[in-house]
Amino acid sequence: MKNRSKLFSALMILLLLLYGQGSFAQGPRVKKAAPAKVVWVSGAQAWDCAACHRAQIVLPRKHVDIQEMPYVACMVCHLSEEGFAGTLKGKMPGSHLHAFRKVSCAACHGQGKKPAAVAKSRCLVCHGSAAKVALKTQNTKPNNPHDSPHYGTELDCNFCHHQHAGSEDYCAKCHKFNFVVP
Repeated sequence: MKNRSKLFSALMILLLLLYGQGSFAQGPRVKKAAPAKVVWVSGAQAWDCAACHRAQIVLPRKHVDIQEMPYVACMVCHLSEEGFAGTLKGKMPGSHLHAFRKVSCAACHGQGKKPAAVAKSRCLVCHGSAAKVALKTQNTKPNNPHDSPHYGTELDCNFCHHQHAGSEDYCAKCHKFNFVVP
Protein backbone atom coordinates (compact mmCIF):
# COMPACT_ATOMS: atom_id res chain seq x y z
CA MET A 1 0.00 0.00 0.00
CA LYS A 2 2.86 2.39 0.84
CA ASN A 3 4.55 1.69 -2.51
CA ARG A 4 1.29 2.43 -4.34
CA SER A 5 0.97 5.71 -2.46
CA LYS A 6 4.57 6.68 -3.26
CA LEU A 7 4.06 5.77 -6.93
CA PHE A 8 0.85 7.82 -7.06
CA SER A 9 2.60 10.78 -5.43
CA ALA A 10 5.52 10.57 -7.84
CA LEU A 11 3.16 10.44 -10.82
CA MET A 12 1.20 13.42 -9.55
CA ILE A 13 4.36 15.47 -9.02
CA LEU A 14 5.46 14.56 -12.55
CA LEU A 15 2.03 15.62 -13.81
CA LEU A 16 2.38 18.96 -12.01
CA LEU A 17 5.84 19.52 -13.43
CA LEU A 18 4.74 18.70 -16.95
CA TYR A 19 1.39 20.44 -16.76
CA GLY A 20 2.42 23.53 -14.87
CA GLN A 21 5.99 23.62 -16.24
CA GLY A 22 7.19 24.07 -12.69
CA SER A 23 5.07 27.15 -12.01
CA PHE A 24 3.78 25.64 -8.76
CA ALA A 25 7.17 26.24 -7.19
CA GLN A 26 6.73 30.00 -7.56
CA GLY A 27 4.09 30.13 -4.85
CA PRO A 28 0.68 31.73 -5.03
CA ARG A 29 -0.03 34.77 -7.15
CA VAL A 30 -2.37 36.42 -4.67
CA LYS A 31 -2.49 40.11 -3.89
CA LYS A 32 -3.12 41.29 -0.35
CA ALA A 33 -6.36 43.19 -0.13
CA ALA A 34 -9.45 43.65 1.97
CA PRO A 35 -12.07 40.90 1.69
CA ALA A 36 -14.60 41.48 -1.06
CA LYS A 37 -18.05 40.12 -1.76
CA VAL A 38 -18.28 36.98 -3.85
CA VAL A 39 -19.89 37.74 -7.20
CA TRP A 40 -21.66 35.51 -9.72
CA VAL A 41 -19.40 35.07 -12.75
CA SER A 42 -20.75 32.83 -15.47
CA GLY A 43 -17.96 30.77 -17.01
CA ALA A 44 -15.41 31.36 -14.22
CA GLN A 45 -12.65 28.77 -14.11
CA ALA A 46 -12.18 26.79 -10.87
CA TRP A 47 -8.61 27.96 -10.42
CA ASP A 48 -9.43 31.62 -11.10
CA CYS A 49 -10.23 32.65 -7.51
CA ALA A 50 -10.24 36.35 -8.41
CA ALA A 51 -13.11 35.88 -10.89
CA CYS A 52 -15.58 35.46 -8.02
CA HIS A 53 -13.62 36.43 -4.90
CA ARG A 54 -12.01 39.49 -6.49
CA ALA A 55 -8.99 40.51 -4.36
CA GLN A 56 -10.07 38.46 -1.34
CA ILE A 57 -7.37 36.04 -0.21
CA VAL A 58 -8.82 32.54 -0.26
CA LEU A 59 -5.79 30.25 -0.11
CA PRO A 60 -3.10 29.98 2.55
CA ARG A 61 -0.12 32.25 1.85
CA LYS A 62 2.29 29.46 1.01
CA HIS A 63 -0.15 27.47 -1.13
CA VAL A 64 1.16 26.44 -4.54
CA ASP A 65 -0.08 28.32 -7.60
CA ILE A 66 -3.27 26.63 -8.80
CA GLN A 67 -3.70 28.55 -12.05
CA GLU A 68 -4.99 26.10 -14.64
CA MET A 69 -4.33 23.19 -12.28
CA PRO A 70 -6.60 20.17 -12.88
CA TYR A 71 -8.38 18.66 -9.87
CA VAL A 72 -6.29 15.48 -10.06
CA ALA A 73 -3.18 17.59 -9.40
CA CYS A 74 -4.73 18.78 -6.11
CA MET A 75 -4.59 15.17 -4.96
CA VAL A 76 -0.79 15.30 -4.89
CA CYS A 77 -1.05 17.06 -1.53
CA HIS A 78 -4.67 16.57 -0.55
CA LEU A 79 -4.75 12.85 0.18
CA SER A 80 -6.27 11.66 3.42
CA GLU A 81 -3.26 9.43 4.12
CA GLU A 82 -0.74 10.25 6.83
CA GLY A 83 1.94 12.70 5.73
CA PHE A 84 -0.29 14.58 3.27
CA ALA A 85 -2.26 17.82 3.62
CA GLY A 86 -5.51 15.93 4.04
CA THR A 87 -8.62 15.45 2.02
CA LEU A 88 -10.48 18.41 0.54
CA LYS A 89 -13.76 16.80 1.58
CA GLY A 90 -15.75 19.30 3.60
CA LYS A 91 -13.18 22.08 3.16
CA MET A 92 -14.48 23.72 -0.01
CA PRO A 93 -17.98 24.57 -1.13
CA GLY A 94 -19.44 22.05 -3.55
CA SER A 95 -19.39 24.61 -6.36
CA HIS A 96 -15.59 24.57 -6.23
CA LEU A 97 -15.41 20.78 -6.41
CA HIS A 98 -17.81 20.82 -9.35
CA ALA A 99 -15.81 23.53 -11.13
CA PHE A 100 -12.53 21.65 -10.66
CA ARG A 101 -14.23 18.68 -12.31
CA LYS A 102 -15.24 20.87 -15.28
CA VAL A 103 -18.94 21.13 -14.36
CA SER A 104 -19.93 24.63 -15.42
CA CYS A 105 -22.28 26.85 -13.42
CA ALA A 106 -24.76 26.77 -16.31
CA ALA A 107 -24.84 22.95 -16.22
CA CYS A 108 -26.73 23.14 -12.93
CA HIS A 109 -28.19 26.67 -12.87
CA GLY A 110 -29.16 27.09 -16.52
CA GLN A 111 -28.23 29.88 -18.90
CA GLY A 112 -30.13 32.83 -17.34
CA LYS A 113 -28.50 36.01 -16.05
CA LYS A 114 -29.73 35.23 -12.55
CA PRO A 115 -28.81 31.71 -11.44
CA ALA A 116 -31.83 29.46 -10.94
CA ALA A 117 -32.12 27.40 -7.75
CA VAL A 118 -30.98 23.82 -8.22
CA ALA A 119 -33.47 21.08 -7.37
CA LYS A 120 -32.51 17.63 -6.07
CA SER A 121 -33.67 16.14 -9.38
CA ARG A 122 -30.89 18.09 -11.13
CA CYS A 123 -28.26 16.72 -8.70
CA LEU A 124 -29.45 13.17 -9.39
CA VAL A 125 -28.95 13.57 -13.14
CA CYS A 126 -25.18 13.33 -12.53
CA HIS A 127 -24.96 11.60 -9.16
CA GLY A 128 -27.44 8.81 -9.92
CA SER A 129 -30.75 7.97 -8.31
CA ALA A 130 -31.32 8.63 -4.61
CA ALA A 131 -31.08 4.86 -4.07
CA LYS A 132 -27.67 4.76 -5.83
CA VAL A 133 -26.39 7.66 -3.74
CA ALA A 134 -27.56 5.86 -0.57
CA LEU A 135 -25.75 2.71 -1.72
CA LYS A 136 -22.47 4.66 -1.94
CA THR A 137 -22.73 5.63 1.74
CA GLN A 138 -24.35 2.44 3.05
CA ASN A 139 -21.40 1.63 5.33
CA THR A 140 -21.34 5.04 7.03
CA LYS A 141 -21.67 4.66 10.78
CA PRO A 142 -23.78 5.00 12.85
CA ASN A 143 -26.41 5.69 10.14
CA ASN A 144 -26.43 6.12 6.41
CA PRO A 145 -26.94 9.88 5.90
CA HIS A 146 -28.54 9.27 2.49
CA ASP A 147 -31.08 6.77 3.86
CA SER A 148 -32.30 8.47 7.00
CA PRO A 149 -34.73 6.82 9.43
CA HIS A 150 -36.63 10.12 9.29
CA TYR A 151 -36.60 10.99 5.57
CA GLY A 152 -35.52 7.81 3.80
CA THR A 153 -33.82 8.87 0.58
CA GLU A 154 -36.11 11.88 0.10
CA LEU A 155 -34.23 14.68 1.91
CA ASP A 156 -33.19 17.46 -0.48
CA CYS A 157 -29.43 17.46 -1.18
CA ASN A 158 -29.22 21.17 -0.35
CA PHE A 159 -29.95 20.57 3.34
CA CYS A 160 -26.37 19.30 3.72
CA HIS A 161 -24.50 19.91 0.47
CA HIS A 162 -24.36 23.69 0.06
CA GLN A 163 -22.74 24.74 -3.16
CA HIS A 164 -21.83 28.34 -2.42
CA ALA A 165 -21.10 28.10 1.30
CA GLY A 166 -19.62 25.49 3.57
CA SER A 167 -21.70 22.33 3.68
CA GLU A 168 -23.20 21.16 6.94
CA ASP A 169 -24.25 18.02 8.73
CA TYR A 170 -28.03 18.53 8.81
CA CYS A 171 -28.37 15.52 11.13
CA ALA A 172 -26.26 17.40 13.71
CA LYS A 173 -29.21 19.67 14.45
CA CYS A 174 -30.44 16.81 16.66
CA HIS A 175 -27.74 14.09 16.60
CA LYS A 176 -23.97 13.87 17.13
CA PHE A 177 -22.89 11.65 14.22
CA ASN A 178 -20.06 13.99 13.15
CA PHE A 179 -20.49 13.30 9.44
CA VAL A 180 -17.92 14.96 7.17
CA VAL A 181 -20.01 16.56 4.44
CA PRO A 182 -18.43 17.42 1.08
